[in-house]
Amino acid sequence: MSLLSFFYSNENNILALIVFALIILFVIIKRKRFSIEGKVLFIYRTKFGIVLMKKLSKYKRILNVYGMLGIFAGVISMGLMLYLLVPYLQMMISRPATTPAGLELVLPVSGVPGIVGVPIFYWLIALIVVVVLHEASHGIVALSRKIKIKASGFGFFLAFLPLAFVEPDEKSFAKAKRSDRLKVLSAGSFTNLILGLIFLVIYIFVSNYMVAAHTVSFYPLALNILSVIPGGPAAHANLTANATITQINGKQFLSPQQAESYLSVTPGTVVNLTSSSGQVYRITTTYNESINDTSTHSYIGILGEYTYLKLSPFFISPISRSAYPNNTPGAQILYWFDGLFLWISLISIGLGLANFLPIFYITDGCKIVNELLGYVIKDRAKLMKVTNAVIVFFSILFLFLTPLGTILFSNI
Repeated sequence: MSLLSFFYSNENNILALIVFALIILFVIIKRKRFSIEGKVLFIYRTKFGIVLMKKLSKYKRILNVYGMLGIFAGVISMGLMLYLLVPYLQMMISRPATTPAGLELVLPVSGVPGIVGVPIFYWLIALIVVVVLHEASHGIVALSRKIKIKASGFGFFLAFLPLAFVEPDEKSFAKAKRSDRLKVLSAGSFTNLILGLIFLVIYIFVSNYMVAAHTVSFYPLALNILSVIPGGPAAHANLTANATITQINGKQFLSPQQAESYLSVTPGTVVNLTSSSGQVYRITTTYNESINDTSTHSYIGILGEYTYLKLSPFFISPISRSAYPNNTPGAQILYWFDGLFLWISLISIGLGLANFLPIFYITDGCKIVNELLGYVIKDRAKLMKVTNAVIVFFSILFLFLTPLGTILFSNI
């Protein structure tokens, strides 16, 4: 394997490694400006953005409605996630071999079980946009409810995963009305959901435009021959196992259904299969009563699997295994942004929903649950016990839905 082909086949992982190394180097060089909290958070405090947040916080009526909608969105999101995840967990328990994990990490690495690989620059840009707007929403709503902001800034989880934050004054936050605290806590995740839906609409619009304008093409499939039945039509045509068929009767196929339609001929019809090397196999089909449903279906005598053809690398990495842009700068640039819109949407909605869940004592959902329960549980000690029970329940549910749960259920 050449160095260039190795890079193309591992492009995302190599770039991710370089970016993570640069982040760690930055943390080491600027270590005196960072404060370490909980041994895993490296925090860089600034006043950046606070002036702008103060200006935007003047729209108090709009932000009050926005905060109320955020609270409703949080409650609905928790209920929706329970409605979807609990039945899925039952499927994982009852059919662990055939039910994949319901939750996976989204990181700029690929080929690692339990991780959804994202192109590194998509991941970085999406994460920065999503996190910055999330935290800014907390700050703007807080200032609109007369809750002071001490600092803003950025940091890294475990020294390499970027994050941003807005730090409210604890005393000012504690003195605020419970409803105002809930508005502040819900604003960030609610903004993520709104942002995700906006970018989803943009992605769909751009994708449909590119298809309509014929600026994208579709990946053809290949039929990899796993085995050839001895004595069958394919064997008589000297077709061998491990051959890769790219055309049927001179036509590429974009789906298994399309390939099957090309092969659905009456017995005795000649089918031409073209391999990736250009060799053409002329196969005279027959009827096999033990395999064919009716005498109108043909028998070829092969076992195979469909895979996408690997095309030569181009200007950008594709966002889809089934479609790619035409080889023009305009088409490829638009396609790149379309991929960015897609990942901003998916990451924003995913983080918004996850952050509404009360898990591991690190999400806004933990504090939201505590504040909501405070309306009905007045005793503080009892309130903390119930809150802890809810957090533990959701945290265990979350863990069981990851690949860890798949491993556990497969061995029970």
